[in-house]
Amino acid sequence: MLKENGLAPAVAMPAQSSDCGQTAKIRLANENDLVSIARFDEMGGCRQQEIADACCMVAERKGEPVAYVSFQPVGLLGQPLLTYLCVAPAARRRGLGRKLIEAIQQTARGRMLLSSTEDWCVASQKIFTSLGWRKIGELTGVNKDGSTEYFYAIDLHQKG
Repeated sequence: MLKENGLAPAVAMPAQSSDCGQTAKIRLANENDLVSIARFDEMGGCRQQEIADACCMVAERKGEPVAYVSFQPVGLLGQPLLTYLCVAPAARRRGLGRKLIEAIQQTARGRMLLSSTEDWCVASQKIFTSLGWRKIGELTGVNKDGSTEYFYAIDLHQKG
């Protein structure tokens, strides 16, 4: 059953990691996760409102969040917008970012899911393209560091 914002109450998706085959649990974030997220969150700001709106999911390993993704159900042009994806440095390159994006893709509702990333963030670009997202545009020099912002989309209309 979906909540009003388009996210299922809980999603259990194992994410394989390279350390002895242990898996990560993907689930909706809750208030208790704020301190853990703040330890590795490179995006700035606070995830409190996203958590309250049930628009934030975490990848949890050994009972501790090590990555998160958040989205706005009606974010850009009336379509869901994946806004933030962050994986703790020690947990990178284990497929957690991909699993979190897949979880949002499974639960978001609309014609398409949109997102963006900086030109220097090759890891996010690789995840998007490997999941079938297409690059739909770019804005040059818009970020504080002068980087180009790439915009991506994936069609959701084929979902029932």
